[in-house]
Amino acid sequence: MKLAVIGDIHSNHIALETCIEHALARNVDEFLFLGDYVSDCPYPQRTMKIIYEMKEKYRCTFIRGNREDYMLDHRKDPQQRWTYSSASGNLLYTYENLTQMDLDFYEEMDIQGIYEKEGYPVFRYCHGSLTRSNELLTSENDNLKKIIEALDVDLIISGHTHIQESVMFGSKKLIHPGSVGVPWYYEGKTQYMILHGTDHGWKEEFFQLNYDVDAVKEEFLTSGIMEKALHWPELILHCLYTGNDYTPLCLPQAMKLCREAEGEANWPDIPEKYWEMAFAQLVHK
Repeated sequence: MKLAVIGDIHSNHIALETCIEHALARNVDEFLFLGDYVSDCPYPQRTMKIIYEMKEKYRCTFIRGNREDYMLDHRKDPQQRWTYSSASGNLLYTYENLTQMDLDFYEEMDIQGIYEKEGYPVFRYCHGSLTRSNELLTSENDNLKKIIEALDVDLIISGHTHIQESVMFGSKKLIHPGSVGVPWYYEGKTQYMILHGTDHGWKEEFFQLNYDVDAVKEEFLTSGIMEKALHWPELILHCLYTGNDYTPLCLPQAMKLCREAEGEANWPDIPEKYWEMAFAQLVHK
């Protein structure tokens, strides 16, 4: 039994195609998609086209991530203030390039699931955690130990971290398969995992693959996302080429600078000059 585990695509359809081709060449039996199909990279509709094709051609399981939750929340509350800016322009660009069919597809998904296959140990999978799509199952999470102890299985697979790792907690294992679309480390190589069913249970095999990052950059330059999301796409491109992601740091730094200068900082109304300052301090330090 070979199960390809693919997570955190973030609209990077070129990296996704590379991972799928690699997995098919290794004769995987099924695909498990862990969510965050869209946002950050251009042309989310191209990623969704591949997802629908995979759904038709192969045995696939899908759950949704926090980025899909953002899109669904925006559909429920269209007055939510997303603007063309570094703060929320990427989200607005993504939403404008999705269809109602895409949103309905996300709505049908859960944020977690349990995998059962005769002859193999049962395991659980999720995007963030079993209860929250945006929870990080990392050592920085004070609840991690309790979450692992409460598991009714010995294996849980989680996305969202963009880190590729396997961690043991006594007899229980937590696996992060890495990110296909905005991968951390390994010089930005796209990442996924094959889970091998063996006589001794499940065994993970991690992959880091080269792909055509220059083609992705060209899409950034021609899609309109740079004009609508401003500094955010620059941060994503930096990560694609280096594996160093400054997006988790840039937003709080921009808000801090805004708060220090103006007394308050309210997302998404953060003047672009503070994004420019944060970008320079973090990326060009």
